[in-house]
Amino acid sequence: MDDEVAEQAARWFLCNREGGLSAAQRAEFMAWMKRSPDHIRAYLHALHVHRQVGAAMSAHAQEQGDRAALPALPATAKVVPLFAVPLPRAAVASRSRRPLWRRGAAVACCLLLVAGLLPWLMPREQMLVAGHGQLRDVVLADRTQVRLNADSRLRVNIGWFSRRVELLQGEATFDIAADRRPFEVRVGDLQIRDIGTVFDVSRRLQSTRVGVVSGEVEVWTAGDGQRRLAQLPAGRVVQVDHLSHAVQPLEIPMSMLLDWQQRRVSFRDERLDEVAAAFNRHNQVQVRLTDDAARAARLSGSLEAHRVAALQAFLQRDARFVIRREQDTVWVSSR
Repeated sequence: MDDEVAEQAARWFLCNREGGLSAAQRAEFMAWMKRSPDHIRAYLHALHVHRQVGAAMSAHAQEQGDRAALPALPATAKVVPLFAVPLPRAAVASRSRRPLWRRGAAVACCLLLVAGLLPWLMPREQMLVAGHGQLRDVVLADRTQVRLNADSRLRVNIGWFSRRVELLQGEATFDIAADRRPFEVRVGDLQIRDIGTVFDVSRRLQSTRVGVVSGEVEVWTAGDGQRRLAQLPAGRVVQVDHLSHAVQPLEIPMSMLLDWQQRRVSFRDERLDEVAAAFNRHNQVQVRLTDDAARAARLSGSLEAHRVAALQAFLQRDARFVIRREQDTVWVSSR
């Protein structure tokens, strides 16, 4: 335990024991406790030490009192009495009540402490949303930095013992803050476990794509019978099929993986339905595909996310497609 934290914990314990904290001091104390799990451990340790010392002192005082209760013997006495003369009932009651009062106060202090901290110790749920066409930067309670792509939703649970988030829709990049608590991202029935990392996760139509910018992550199945699907070092990108959990390596440079942060849609040998979904996050004009052949067609390119007209022109040059525009919809069919 850090010496400075232990000293702070001892000071706060003495202040609480003496009582009379102002509202501002109580707020400062609770803020200090919430700042780190180490602060809570240090304070509880100070409380534990105080109780141990108090118990030892009480036992010593009782022993001294019992000795004082023995009748005085003449210096020449050869017999040591086996039993002390009984003390008056009031004296016994007074001495026995004091340790009980101290124990009760300590228990009450613990209960108040737990009651005050319980909402913080339990994971707190937070919903983060990036709207249509919006990129959003968020700093979580643990100082992890998150960037959300357009039309993305993230459920966050940061507690004393764990850090869990669930990508419900869209895409996000995580820059994980150093912390003893594990950081876990859930996407459907997949879990992505951080090992000190910056990584990108995209929840797609048929698969989940994971790319590691720095550090390392592990990809696991969630629920009963968990199994590790992949361990990814920096520079690796994979997609995991939603149904079969098959892991497919992707040859995508990091610059292309993170192009969405510059409001670009970059794709290499990508299905058209995934490309269309990426554009639809950013635009009022929506791209609709009319048949399976069009959805499964593979494309490579890089376009500005807000320029649907550029995508329309790009597709019109491809002999595989028939394109028509109706107000706010671009219809794409296979020939």
